[in-house]
Amino acid sequence: MEHITSEDLELINDLSSRSYSGLSMSSKSTEEERNQFKAIKNKLKGIANFFADKYNLAYGPFKTNVSPEANPMTRGNTLNHTWSTLFKGSTNKQYAAQISFVMHKKEPYLDVGFYFGRSSAHSLDDEQRAEFESQLSNLGHSLSNTLVNNKEFQMKYHSLFDFGFTAYSNNKKLKPDEWISAIQQNPENSQIVAKVYSNNFGVIEKSTLGFYVSQIAFLMSAVGDTNTTSVPIIKPLTPEESAKKAERLAEIGNKGELFIMASERSKLQKLGFKRSNYPKHVALESTAYGYDIISLDDNREEIFIEVKSTARSTEDRGSKQFFMSAHEHKVSELNKSRYRLYRVYEVENTPSFEEIDLKNIEREADGYICKY
Repeated sequence: MEHITSEDLELINDLSSRSYSGLSMSSKSTEEERNQFKAIKNKLKGIANFFADKYNLAYGPFKTNVSPEANPMTRGNTLNHTWSTLFKGSTNKQYAAQISFVMHKKEPYLDVGFYFGRSSAHSLDDEQRAEFESQLSNLGHSLSNTLVNNKEFQMKYHSLFDFGFTAYSNNKKLKPDEWISAIQQNPENSQIVAKVYSNNFGVIEKSTLGFYVSQIAFLMSAVGDTNTTSVPIIKPLTPEESAKKAERLAEIGNKGELFIMASERSKLQKLGFKRSNYPKHVALESTAYGYDIISLDDNREEIFIEVKSTARSTEDRGSKQFFMSAHEHKVSELNKSRYRLYRVYEVENTPSFEEIDLKNIEREADGYICKY
């Protein structure tokens, strides 16, 4: 399995921005670019095959495909989406449940997620189309019912949105509960996707893709071919996947802290404070502080800011809870007049934040410190 690189993503962006003629890439691309395009498709095919082999026994059997297939052009003489998929539930991928890897046309990232097909197979006759649409509807009903009735599935599903997954149906962004209802009504063109960017070395690592696929793969056990019966299961994460999970949560937390750092710099500049040593990002030094940032209030007094970040939106009910350690709570109690807790929402897209009044939150004990 070869890595997808930043150069691959940028080439697809470039090719997708062009208008071709005669339904042919050759009208506006070089032979070298077309060869690179073929190589990218081979990489995507290898990725789909790798994960199909990995999850076949637990959640399959899967078929794989890479698109565009014969002609990469749309009817409007632009490049079709470039993607690969492992799918089940139908012999036609457009009417199946999929785990897909889609190269974004305008920005250099890979959409990785769980998809229901777009039901757009133009070559089918009416009888075939009706049969496939019935299969797709059954897949949506099956998954929706499992998410409603299986508590373990519910918890795993809702946790997806902590890692940056977003739910859509027919290009409309939905809340997690809304998506469950939407696929019950009509699963067509519904998906849960995350944006995956290349790292500082210009590659999307196999372990990174593995983490995102490991988070959504369980959904495939709640859908199946119409002539089979499957028991929904959730496969435990491997140690590597668990490490990536922790890394992903740390990444979300750090992005939120950097957002607040920028906000505090802007605030202090507007107040005319010229002291260059504020704000301080002390979370990079140690967790012993019990907060993440030291800044100044309007009176030039130090304040201690704890940042709690989420990839969820403010409308998502799951965004209204966070973890606070016993140490953080103790520090907040000792510094009530100077302690601030900022909740950052949608840290991956258009971040915003609000200050949370600790007097108005409910606390739940979660575990014990045991000594022996």
